[in-house]
Amino acid sequence: MDAGITGPSYTAAVDFTPTVVGRGNLGTFHIQSKAGPYDAERKSHDNTDIVVVSVDVASGGHSGWHFHPGPVLVIVKTGTITFYMGDDPTCTPHVHPSGTTFFENGGMVGIARNEGTVAATVVATFFVPAGGPTRQDAPAPGNCAF
Repeated sequence: MDAGITGPSYTAAVDFTPTVVGRGNLGTFHIQSKAGPYDAERKSHDNTDIVVVSVDVASGGHSGWHFHPGPVLVIVKTGTITFYMGDDPTCTPHVHPSGTTFFENGGMVGIARNEGTVAATVVATFFVPAGGPTRQDAPAPGNCAF
């Protein structure tokens, strides 16, 4: 008897086609780059793979609710991507048109949607544990009406 308990409600990606451009192991690292007034820093205490993926998202397509084990840097090449965060009780859309960037923190549940009338393409750079997946499906958090 299961007492009416069911598994989590996962949402599958729809018209969301990722293509791995490349994957490599960086190990543990601490990179600090200073060139004139520009100062950038990134580090990992754990063995890390860097994965670059190009994703085509058809009009009306979406990623499904998901999260990543590490940070992801996203460039919107064409079209517009609208991102929703699972912990936002108001389900506020974050609209990212072509030529803009955004990031997803590791562990943050969200969904990327193409709510426009034309296809969108993004390029994502993932920082993930060595040999690990770039994403994990998550149950719909219930804060959005879709």
